[in-house]
Amino acid sequence: MQHIFFVTNNSTTECFPPERLDFDATDIPKPLVASLTEAITCHSLECYIASALMVRRTLEELCKDRGATGKNLKERLASLGTKVVLPTELLEALDHLRLLGNDAAHIESQEYDKIGKPEVEIAVAFTKEVLKAVYQYSGLLDKLKGLKKTPGP
Repeated sequence: MQHIFFVTNNSTTECFPPERLDFDATDIPKPLVASLTEAITCHSLECYIASALMVRRTLEELCKDRGATGKNLKERLASLGTKVVLPTELLEALDHLRLLGNDAAHIESQEYDKIGKPEVEIAVAFTKEVLKAVYQYSGLLDKLKGLKKTPGP
């Protein structure tokens, strides 16, 4: 059980602890869980630039875990596409997430006008989908198969 506090000041209401985006870490390696959890924590505290950086770090961890190679993250993400099976949209999203992380790391944004709540929420959502596809779908399929009736004699 957890207590939740609400503070109202004129027209704004804040919640403590802050609301967090959900994340199922089942079957995902610990370094990836740690990075994405930190991104989610930063988001809940309205530290959106830090959150975008942690999403980028999650991608770095994913490439490392899957043996994707290259001299920079762009090349490693391209290599990742040959090591895992992902829908085209998720592969394309990886490069957009990389660019968002780059913009978070530099004072002058090159690709995004700003890094705020909507950008980070979409980045976290795409990252979760990528992690589901890479680490969780096979386990879910195994559970479904386990529900089948066993053939009779």
